[in-house]
Amino acid sequence: MVGLGGVGLLWACTPGSPPPTGAPGARAASRLVRRPGIVLVDPVVRRAELRAAPEARALCAADDLQFRSLPPPGSIGPRDGHATDTRLNPLAWLVMRAAAASLVDTERPYAAELARALDRWARADALLLPPTADATAYFAVNRFLFPTIVGWALIRDAPEVPASARRRIEAWLGRLAEASRARLEGQRPDEITARNNHAYLAASAITAWGALAGEDSAFALGLEVYRRALGEMRADGSLPLETGRGARALWYQRQAIASLVALAELAALQGHDLFGLEREGRSLHRAIRFLLDAIDEPERVLPYAAENRNPGPSADWRRQDLSFLSRRGHDRHYMAWVEIYRARFPDREETRRLEALLRRDGDPRPLVDEFAGGNLSCLRGPLSSPRLSRDRGRDPWPGHGTAG
Repeated sequence: MVGLGGVGLLWACTPGSPPPTGAPGARAASRLVRRPGIVLVDPVVRRAELRAAPEARALCAADDLQFRSLPPPGSIGPRDGHATDTRLNPLAWLVMRAAAASLVDTERPYAAELARALDRWARADALLLPPTADATAYFAVNRFLFPTIVGWALIRDAPEVPASARRRIEAWLGRLAEASRARLEGQRPDEITARNNHAYLAASAITAWGALAGEDSAFALGLEVYRRALGEMRADGSLPLETGRGARALWYQRQAIASLVALAELAALQGHDLFGLEREGRSLHRAIRFLLDAIDEPERVLPYAAENRNPGPSADWRRQDLSFLSRRGHDRHYMAWVEIYRARFPDREETRRLEALLRRDGDPRPLVDEFAGGNLSCLRGPLSSPRLSRDRGRDPWPGHGTAG
């Protein structure tokens, strides 16, 4: 069983935490969740920032979305015995882009349309899996659930969202989160998916639900999973259960980092510093540094990749798959987590190197990805307005200072 240890007491007393505040319509702040309803971004603050930025519409617009093209509930969804199930991708894509667009576009009723779409799925109690469902099924649900909770937090208080729909949608999201939590907590510690990127993604969804609903115990699970990830990490920053994956060793190192960055940001918005947490020198920064170093010098990861465990489409572990550095065919960009990291650490050397990687083929924004929580360029990316960044002029890629 996955235990929580003493995480509640440890993180409730984080030095320098902000005083408890509440989001409109949310329950009173609790001990760990100090700002119920705030999930990955404060929509009031971000909406004001975007309003002052000339590039906001380019980062957030979603004029091409077709809500009527969505399949009915129950016609798609995870199935046991399959590899990565992508049939939920269209709905996740709509949620991620529509929720972000709602922050800047007042002409189209994104909030109302998105709420109607989610309410159809909520009424059908779609995607609720039994505890016996396999890891790939839960992975597919969590890949949808995390950005959906983030997106829902952006629109839930919009006046055009009916209170009855709000209750149904939140009850449904809560059931999905609790099912995911029951499975994660019920896994044996020796199960790989209880300790690798599957667990980090599940924790992102569960922690996001905790932040939305003010549920301390759900939120605490994410803090513990993050701490456990640092305990699994090697001294050089590599994650053993990811870097043993042959040709996709760095692919999965990056995927784990995406979820750990999301967890750290969810915690930071509630006043808990996971970004600064270290265990015998092992930290999120160290994991990112290993990824960057191994991209530049692949020989750093090859001794681990030689394990060649479940390597994916290529059996040649000596040739690392770096396709995550480019936009995917389905328009996701698996480096979207960089937007969160550089927003927190604009002057770190790791940020400078990450920006250089992304800029090789021009400006890749907007960066949208389920594992990072949505359209992160819209939600957390740098903005060029002088009112927001007086000392950086109109550089859309700030943060080229010395390491912090």
